[in-house]
Amino acid sequence: MESATAATHRYTGILLAAGEGMRYRAAVPAAPGHEMHKLLAKLPDGRHVVQASAQTLLTVVPDTIAIVAGHPDALSAILSDAGCQIVDVPDSPRGMGISLAAAARHLIQRPNVQPDTANTEPQPTACVVALADMPWLRADTLKRLLAHAAPDRIVVPVYQGQRGHPVIFGTQFLPELAELGGDTGARALLVRHGALEIECDDVGVLRDVDVPADLLNPA
Repeated sequence: MESATAATHRYTGILLAAGEGMRYRAAVPAAPGHEMHKLLAKLPDGRHVVQASAQTLLTVVPDTIAIVAGHPDALSAILSDAGCQIVDVPDSPRGMGISLAAAARHLIQRPNVQPDTANTEPQPTACVVALADMPWLRADTLKRLLAHAAPDRIVVPVYQGQRGHPVIFGTQFLPELAELGGDTGARALLVRHGALEIECDDVGVLRDVDVPADLLNPA
């Protein structure tokens, strides 16, 4: 299902799913039946955390790549079944910056991202960078953010004064994203270029899964 603006703009999703989730692992009871990887843990509705995150993103942005670190195998399988293209990053070192850089390099190398007069499809307008441990983001929130996307703009959601995710990067920022490293993500780009803040009534732009207790989603 395409967003309302998909007729004139194209978007690519980047789902970051390569983290190890060490805080979650440390908090999981050492007993059978407890999933050690937070992205494979089950939500109250029975879906895996990563499955819920991917489904929301894919509903609005069908062209989505998922960044994984090669294991566990079930993670890639779930994301592939959901409709994501899988991109592996090295097991070590890891970090959001490294994952973002791998995603940006992948997109830059794709034929439809490079200028090509023989390609009649419009070039992508922006990339949606979403986190796989944030399964409560609403699809309508994502559509609202995309309505403000532009090739030369960074868009961030704000809930009650706090910036959240996903962050939407215009495609002109791909080369800078490709140079990132470490675990600081793209904060430097937001500082350097600024960002358009969009107020949202969706706490899902802030809520993530760090420990098992976070899996409960109070009404």
